[in-house]
Amino acid sequence: MQDQILESLPYSPVKECDLSVFPWLQLDYVEVEKGVFLRVYKIPCKNPNSRINIVVIAGLVSHFLGWIDLDNELSKIGTVYHIETREKNSAKYHKKKIDFSMGTYADDMHKIIENYNLEEEGFYIFGDSFGSEIAVEFLDKGYSSPEGLILISPTKTFAFSGWMKVLFTIAPYWLYYPLLPFLLFVLKYFRTNLKTDRGTYALNKRNMTTGNPKRMKQCALHLFKYKSKADYSEISCPTYIVAASNDKMHSFQQSVDIAEKIPNAVFEDLVNYQETHSRTTGAKIIDFILDIEKQR
Repeated sequence: MQDQILESLPYSPVKECDLSVFPWLQLDYVEVEKGVFLRVYKIPCKNPNSRINIVVIAGLVSHFLGWIDLDNELSKIGTVYHIETREKNSAKYHKKKIDFSMGTYADDMHKIIENYNLEEEGFYIFGDSFGSEIAVEFLDKGYSSPEGLILISPTKTFAFSGWMKVLFTIAPYWLYYPLLPFLLFVLKYFRTNLKTDRGTYALNKRNMTTGNPKRMKQCALHLFKYKSKADYSEISCPTYIVAASNDKMHSFQQSVDIAEKIPNAVFEDLVNYQETHSRTTGAKIIDFILDIEKQR
């Protein structure tokens, strides 16, 4: 029964569910700076003898329900630590001024890895979209290198249209709610291929309808002018990059360019973005990790 629920969650219209039905799922909060606490979903490995640790850092305002099935798949070989970043609803603030710069996100990641003593045990990083760039920033800042790196749709810049920049800059955050039907219309008919990639619409709709507009605005203002300064050629750990050529939300060409710059990176086109959240992709990531483990 649990397996059926997991399989249907990523692309379902469900915004929240009773996570207590999954007894293996643990919820922690980690203080990453004074007054800022981030939620971490921990899934212990189904193999008690495994010493593999997988740090998952999802995309901007990405909802956990879109990833729980894949996270559970990865827990077959390692303990999963799914980080909910500071722009998400789950983050707890005991201070007024919050920094949403990319460097701070990377620092958050380091604090959480340190909190669970993963530097000593070794760990893998699995980053999606915005989370991929956080992972690259993490490495660029000189923090401990992972055993392996998995990146989904990595990008050097973030695609905001001119009208979106004006809207986020000038309009008050609460205007997001009356504009949401229009934004979902644009998402459905102009930013999603409904014939081949309907699941992507379900994933992004959930993200947009459950996001925190105030935090989304603060974060977006930091990202408008962002351009990665990372030297991808310096990434030395084994790297597996996947992207989707039908994806209208991310730059497929940027993912290709990044893969070409990382030494010995393995690149795969999944065609449709919804496949990045599937068990099939989870199985491919497992194979990638186990291949590295055999060589260690």
